[in-house]
Amino acid sequence: MVFWYWIAAGCLLTVVVAAACLSFVRVRVRYSRSGKLDQLIVIVHVLYGLYRFKMEIPTIGLSRTGLTFHMKNQTDADGAENQTGRRPGKLINMKSLGRLRLAAREMLVSVRRLKPWMLEGLRKIECTRYRLDIRIGTGDAASTGVATGVCWSVMGIAAGVLDRFVKLKTHPHGRVEPEFNRVDLNIVWEADFRIRAGTAAAHALRLLPRIKYGSALRRAYKNWRAVPGQAPT
Repeated sequence: MVFWYWIAAGCLLTVVVAAACLSFVRVRVRYSRSGKLDQLIVIVHVLYGLYRFKMEIPTIGLSRTGLTFHMKNQTDADGAENQTGRRPGKLINMKSLGRLRLAAREMLVSVRRLKPWMLEGLRKIECTRYRLDIRIGTGDAASTGVATGVCWSVMGIAAGVLDRFVKLKTHPHGRVEPEFNRVDLNIVWEADFRIRAGTAAAHALRLLPRIKYGSALRRAYKNWRAVPGQAPT
């Protein structure tokens, strides 16, 4: 009798693992700019939505010291309480960008053929929704018309670059609205991405044989996490 219990448990575990591998990791990104206010929201759904993670950057500011922003995280799972937190202000400046370059250099040295691995992984990601809306005005009708044409060109280039790196499974949508009577700049970009959990896990495992120097990779990861630095209060 115990033997059949083990068989049933093994079959159940196999079904659960197979279902988890076939599920999609879904990522929704939304960036908006209205006047001088910027906002970035990233929502991640895993295991058929049982686990959800939301990262929000409500404000992004540019000052003499660099680019500053705040982050708010929210994690929740079905049957569990929500966990929310607000991180200290972050700062991106020339010093933090230098640490970022150093971390990237250490990663390239520590892992064999890291760039091809990353590009191959990106090609496994599917973009299922893409929309970019821009409203622009310079206060002058002629220059607004020129700016509108430039925005249309930028939108086409952005869609082409995205298609170069990921699988574009949808037709890009968007529009450019000119404001001839006033100075204005509003941008809304929304995109949905997905990748099967099993595909992502298998591709991550392929990285292990490429690692040459584990200690250098850990140091590079710490430097990467240290970017950006904490903004002054």
